[in-house]
Amino acid sequence: MNSIVKNITDLSGYHFPFEGEKHLATCLLVPYREDTWRDNAKPAMKEYLSIVKAIAPFEPVVVIIDPRLPYSVCTPFQMENTHVLRLRYDDAWARDSLPVFLKNETERQLVGVDFGFNSWGGSYDGLYKDYEDDNALGKAFLEEMMIARYPKKDFILEGGSIHTDGEGTLLVTEECLLSPGRNPSLSKEEIEQVLKDTLQVKKVIWLPYGVYNDETDGHVDNICCFLKKGVVALAVSEDENDPQHERDLENLKVLENETDCNGEKLPIVKLPLPKPMFLTKEEEEGIIKNDIAIKREEGRRLAGSYVNFYMGEKFLLLPQFGCESDKVAYDILKDFYKEEKEIIQIPSKEILLGGGNIHCVTKQIPYMERYPFQPEDEDK
Repeated sequence: MNSIVKNITDLSGYHFPFEGEKHLATCLLVPYREDTWRDNAKPAMKEYLSIVKAIAPFEPVVVIIDPRLPYSVCTPFQMENTHVLRLRYDDAWARDSLPVFLKNETERQLVGVDFGFNSWGGSYDGLYKDYEDDNALGKAFLEEMMIARYPKKDFILEGGSIHTDGEGTLLVTEECLLSPGRNPSLSKEEIEQVLKDTLQVKKVIWLPYGVYNDETDGHVDNICCFLKKGVVALAVSEDENDPQHERDLENLKVLENETDCNGEKLPIVKLPLPKPMFLTKEEEEGIIKNDIAIKREEGRRLAGSYVNFYMGEKFLLLPQFGCESDKVAYDILKDFYKEEKEIIQIPSKEILLGGGNIHCVTKQIPYMERYPFQPEDEDK
C-alpha cells in the first residue's frame, strides 16, 4: 500500500459522472457480519459472487475482503478480470462507505470525495455502533488505487443517498438528507450548498420520500434514479392500501413539476415495486443478536425495489425477488434500453435481508485511462 494519498482542496474542473457511462472498475466489499447477514453471511456471499461474475465480462471488478477473514474466502472471487484487495471494513456496503468519484477530463484526473460515514445515523438511529473501519475505508482504498482524495469528513453522506445525470443534476430525498442522524446542525439550504460544492452539481432535486421502512432513512437509490441523461425511473406502488402508495404520489408530484439543471422537463419511467416482503422466522433465526447492531426480527418489512439496480456502459444488473413483478420490471427496462444495455436479473433476496440491494453493494469508478485496472480499449 502507498503510505501517502494526495489530498486536493480545489474541485474546479471536476464533475460527477453518470453511472451508466464507461467505468474504470466496479468495487464490492465481501459480507461477513453475523448480526447483519444470516447463516454466517454464506447465502449473501453467494449473491455477491453472482454479481461479480455478471460484471467481470464487461469491466474489471475490485473485490475488497477484510484481512480478518481467512484467505479461503478470497478464492471464489479470484477470476479473470477481478482484483482482490485486503482492507478492513465493518460491513459490506461499498456504495455508502467508499468515496464518491469525480473526474476531470481536461487534467485526466480522478478524485475520491471522502465523506464522513456514521452507519446511517450514528447515535441517533445508526444500524451498528462499530463503524470506525467503514469511516476509514475511503482513505485506505484511495491509497491502494493511487487516486487523489478530497477529504470531507465533517459532512455525513452515503453514496446511496445521491444520484446524478452527469450533467449537473442531483437527486436526493428529504427523508434521508434531513434526518437528525446525518448533519443536524445544517439547514436544508446549507446541505444543498455542500452538495453543490463537493459534487460540482448545479441543481438538487429534493424528493420527499424513499421506500417505506428503508433502514437507511430513505436512500434515493431505492426509489428514483436516472435511466439516462434527461430520463428518470421512479418506483411506484399501485396498491392504494400500501403505506408506500402515498409516498409515491408525493414523489411523483415533485418530479412532474421539476426540471433538470438545463431547464428541461424530466420524462418519468415508472417501475413497479415487488409485493411487500417480510423477514421470516427462519431467516431471523440465522442472524446473531447483540448490543452492537440493530435487531432484525421476524415480521420486519423489507424495503425491496427494482430501482436498486446497478448499471455500467453495456449492462444493467436488476434485482430479482422471485415474484411476478420481476418480469414486469425486466420488460420495462428491456424495452427502454433495447440493445443498448444487456439486462441481467440477479437473485438478491439475501442482500435485501441485510438491508439493501445490488446498487447498495456496488460502487463504480469512472473510466480514466491513466489509472490501474483499466479495461482494454477495443478502439486501440
